[in-house]
Amino acid sequence: MTRHESPTLITNPALFVPTPPFERVSALPQRHTLPGAELMVFRFSNGYGAAVTRQLSRPDESAFEFCVLDCMQPTPQPCFSTTVATSFLSGLSHEGTEGLLMLTERLGLHPRRVKANSSLLDEEF
Repeated sequence: MTRHESPTLITNPALFVPTPPFERVSALPQRHTLPGAELMVFRFSNGYGAAVTRQLSRPDESAFEFCVLDCMQPTPQPCFSTTVATSFLSGLSHEGTEGLLMLTERLGLHPRRVKANSSLLDEEF
């Protein structure tokens, strides 16, 4: 009698679950691959977001670049009018970048979001 066994597929479940690159930030980013880097675009419910670039050739202590984004436009745009960052920041550590993301996520509502919310309150449904 010949014994036939089905091949066993061994998978790592962690490969199928999106892991947050920054554990203390609630939003998962859109990830984009760039030559020698990874771009992560975060969008937060307050109308702001952030672009984080990780340079793959640099050590984690200085591999990150950060920019606050205005996500109230069809395409997110750099935003230099917040208290979090008034310019592009580079040479950041993972921990420093995570701190900036947390500050961005906790910003007050974007002025356009406030205006949109006010307009909705005035509507009768």
